[in-house]
Amino acid sequence: MTLEWIRLPKRLAAYLVGISRWGRRGLIIATAAGVHPGYCGCLALELSNVGEIPMTIKPGMAICQLFVHRVDGSDKPEVDVSQFIGMRKPMVGKVEPDELARRLASVNP
Repeated sequence: MTLEWIRLPKRLAAYLVGISRWGRRGLIIATAAGVHPGYCGCLALELSNVGEIPMTIKPGMAICQLFVHRVDGSDKPEVDVSQFIGMRKPMVGKVEPDELARRLASVNP
């Protein structure tokens, strides 16, 4: 988890990427890179060292960056209402069929 607690207003979204100096050493940061408008909480990072050299990461080290951007379009932008709102600790989310999967299942029983 990141140390930072973020709260995005309805008109801002963000995406998270690893810092290249860590990437060149083999650190891959895989996460749900998009942060929806209205999200609040700490961000969970999935870290993997695919390099050949062991590395030590300690709390407070900058290993990723958050790019924030304005959301244009609808007067009522979508706000994140996911199960991860307000997260402070990592958790495994539920995996359930989405609307498209339910519709396809009803057509092809």
